[in-house]
Amino acid sequence: MLRCDFCGVETDFVVRVAIDKDYDRLTVRHEKRYACLACSEKKEKERQERMKAAAQKTR
Repeated sequence: MLRCDFCGVETDFVVRVAIDKDYDRLTVRHEKRYACLACSEKKEKERQERMKAAAQKTR
């Protein structure tokens, strides 16, 4: 079993999640964290909301 680094649930499947604000997977070192599907979906939704808010500020 694997464990989600965000909620601690044990699961058979995890997704690697990058949560750094200015994440650049090729050049920036960052902490590797793994999420269950529910936490992965939550993090993706939060990322999309941040991107939408940033886009609205540039208008």
